[in-house]
Amino acid sequence: MEKWRLLEIEYPSRAGLNLAIDEALLRQTAKNKGSPIVRFWRNRNAVVVGYSQCVEAEVNLELCRIRGIQIVRRITGGGTVYQDLGNLNYSIVIGSNHPLVRRLDIQDSYNLFLSGVVKCLKKFGVNPLIDPPNSLLVQGRKISGNAQARRRGMILHHGTILVNSDLNLLSEVLKPQKKPSRQIGVPSKRRPVTNLSDEVAGKISIQAVKESLRRSFEEALSVKLVRSALTSDEKEASRILYDEKYSREEWNFWR
Repeated sequence: MEKWRLLEIEYPSRAGLNLAIDEALLRQTAKNKGSPIVRFWRNRNAVVVGYSQCVEAEVNLELCRIRGIQIVRRITGGGTVYQDLGNLNYSIVIGSNHPLVRRLDIQDSYNLFLSGVVKCLKKFGVNPLIDPPNSLLVQGRKISGNAQARRRGMILHHGTILVNSDLNLLSEVLKPQKKPSRQIGVPSKRRPVTNLSDEVAGKISIQAVKESLRRSFEEALSVKLVRSALTSDEKEASRILYDEKYSREEWNFWR
């Protein structure tokens, strides 16, 4: 059975550094032809916009300023999301020529990775459905959103699971979807959302979800996830990317 790296390193108060780590993992894995990676991590009170989106069109900037909510841009596509410690992020870094994915089109690759998340949620008694191309719904409400970036011969897959997130603040921070216009950037497609804890009518810990997701990815992908740490090269690449990109308004706000 193939062994993949499992990383659980996170910097909740530094959303930009979390994103810098993911891009560093993509770059270093491509450079060193390293093993695929699964990473679990969280942000504390952050809005993360998709690569091609306009911050001003998506985000209530004044509320973010008042509440001290970070605003950062990722390299993957998809819509804008609000994240707090009740939301679990997962990242998958894998070569586009890896046997598991090389014959798959983009939708099939989403379906493959989402199959692990479906298994995870089913372990809690929830039956999610894939809403193509990249979401999971429970009774019509979104519980997981996903996005990808493909570069340097690699795939970076980002996903979220709403576990115990503040959905009221989420709805206030993200602007409602407007009718098609000439707005700059790709608009988000707003959907009603739900927490895993709300679906099972009980408190669920992030740790329990991480453990279930670890086992579920192993089952769905037929791999063994081995806990790992960042290498010195990955740490240095993360620091540089944070300093030169993810900490700067030029990147986060396209200014």
